[in-house]
Amino acid sequence: MLMTLWNEFEHDEGSKIADMISTAPLIIALRVKVTTFNTLSFTTRYSSGILISPPLPDELSLRQWFSLNKEEIRNLLDAKTYNDASYLLPPPNEEDIKAISNFQASFPVQKAAWVQGTVKLAYGFSKYWTTACANCHKIVNADIDWIIHCPSCKQQTEVELRARIPIIITDASSSIHCIISGEDAGKLIEFTPLQLKQAQEDGFQIDTELNDALKKYTVVCFLKSYETPFQGQLQRKNTVIKAYTAAELSDRPLPLELPENTQVFSELGSSSARHAETSSKDQLFTPSTKLVLEKIAGASSYKDSQTSATSGAKRSLEFPEDLPADTDPKQPTKAAEEFAKEPAKSYGPPANIKDSPAKKPKAKED
Repeated sequence: MLMTLWNEFEHDEGSKIADMISTAPLIIALRVKVTTFNTLSFTTRYSSGILISPPLPDELSLRQWFSLNKEEIRNLLDAKTYNDASYLLPPPNEEDIKAISNFQASFPVQKAAWVQGTVKLAYGFSKYWTTACANCHKIVNADIDWIIHCPSCKQQTEVELRARIPIIITDASSSIHCIISGEDAGKLIEFTPLQLKQAQEDGFQIDTELNDALKKYTVVCFLKSYETPFQGQLQRKNTVIKAYTAAELSDRPLPLELPENTQVFSELGSSSARHAETSSKDQLFTPSTKLVLEKIAGASSYKDSQTSATSGAKRSLEFPEDLPADTDPKQPTKAAEEFAKEPAKSYGPPANIKDSPAKKPKAKED
């Protein structure tokens, strides 16, 4: 996992650790905070304390453990698993999944939890995409051909398009509104972030298509709940940090029962999971979805490298790659028929960010 040092910890302990990083020093961090920044990471706060290479009793054999597992640790670092949500938040055990009503009632004592339920679109929104830092995925107001100095992770990085879909998750106890974005949103819908952007710019309403795609799924999600000021009051919001579909968990039956009146494709049970796998291969787009996709077919798929993550926060600590041998509101809409009759437009691919000479002023954080 990443651990970010802030303020005096960066200048004091951070400098000492940087000077001896090639020896993979042992540190003990006290009273650090677990945060969902970079999916899941540690961060210092004013009351934290960091001990660098402290004297330890012989029975604490972390150094021996490091020496025995050096190669595997290096492989994990090379694979950047410290930024990979699938490693940091693997599927939960049955006892770790909470009823949505219990999670809502436990705020603010508990601000994050695993929940499970069916999915549908939360209507009333006209924009289903956003621009974000390619490194930490925080929202920024910038064009995708910009190179920015991110105000959140402090890295000079590219700007990427990301899907950002408002959804409602429902279980037998309650429902909860939340936002799902990025790769987790992409596996539930039939549109790329670029197609979502172009559909909005062309004034084409795709709410029905999005809801039809979403309601096929039962998901297990790690949710974060937080409060943000809005018109002089605190408003509670919920964000999906990591999501798994029932098909992805076909070998792990989902524990919570669905409401009896839920008319969705539940995918529960082994036979249903097999049906889900078969039907997903043969599934066809709805006619209106086809119209949208044909309209924006000229746009090349958004670059695959958008899904890759870069190195993490500037002040985060990693073991070295090479160690010494002795150390271990609302757009006008068009009917689908009208949209289909329009002459086809040709959408070029987004500008090559790395080759773009433009360096615009630093963007403000959304």
